[in-house]
Amino acid sequence: MVNCLDEILKLQETDLRLRDLELRLKTLPQEMKKMLARRDELQIEVRQAVEFVRKIEAKIKQIEAEIERLQSENRKLQQQSALVKKNAEYQAMLNSVENNRQQIGKLEEQQIMAIDKRDAAKAQAVQLKHKNDGEMKLVKEEFDELICFSKQIEAEIERLKKLRPSQLAGIPADILSSYERLLKGKNNNIPVCKVTDGICGGCHLRVTPQALNDITRSRLGVCDNCQCFIYQDEQE
Repeated sequence: MVNCLDEILKLQETDLRLRDLELRLKTLPQEMKKMLARRDELQIEVRQAVEFVRKIEAKIKQIEAEIERLQSENRKLQQQSALVKKNAEYQAMLNSVENNRQQIGKLEEQQIMAIDKRDAAKAQAVQLKHKNDGEMKLVKEEFDELICFSKQIEAEIERLKKLRPSQLAGIPADILSSYERLLKGKNNNIPVCKVTDGICGGCHLRVTPQALNDITRSRLGVCDNCQCFIYQDEQE
């Protein structure tokens, strides 16, 4: 086989780099999607914490409104009781006032508990927002970095694609055809593999004596096991 090892190794370096870059470029959208999903999760967590505080505050307002209603009712009952002449009716009014006072006492206890719960929820919401804002800032920075990185990859892919045609010179058509077939194989094969201590770098099996003899004479040979092109360093 003709000696075109240097040329085909340079071509392979370009092609493997292209393959790696194109694969990396394909994975970036999924990574960016995960970042956006995480950002949305962090925002939802903060909104839920704020909404929890609002619900407690709404409950406090309901309690306050009920206390005010009962107090207003007691004021009216007390005013009306001064005009009542019948003892039974007067006693009934006093009982209503007392029942309202007991309800007000229970509501005030609920109010105090709700206020404590609201204050604790507010503090947790502030802490959560601070933490999530920090993480969202990092997520945004990483997202922006990936956008920049994707542009760099695209530029490098474009550069390598422009370089590649110039690297085809000096490689015979039949060798180039076999090389292209190996490069496009399903298992992401490396078309040109180094032989070390008689072992093929592609299939990791021992190369036959005939194949070793071929690469000794012409530097570039073919592995009988995996059909990849093989070579070894001159000192070997």
